[in-house]
Amino acid sequence: MVSAARRVIVLADASKAGRSHLNRFARPKDVSMLITSALDDETAQALDDAGMEVVRT
Repeated sequence: MVSAARRVIVLADASKAGRSHLNRFARPKDVSMLITSALDDETAQALDDAGMEVVRT
């Protein structure tokens, strides 16, 4: 599904960032935008550097 999309937008709680999970549906370079709650500046910058637009609410 990710490979067929023109734009991939992820809506996720900030507690998901920086943790290892059993399943992964996309690599950071495959995601166009992340909409999340309060994410620390360092993680947000790393994701931005990877080409992902980060929107913190």
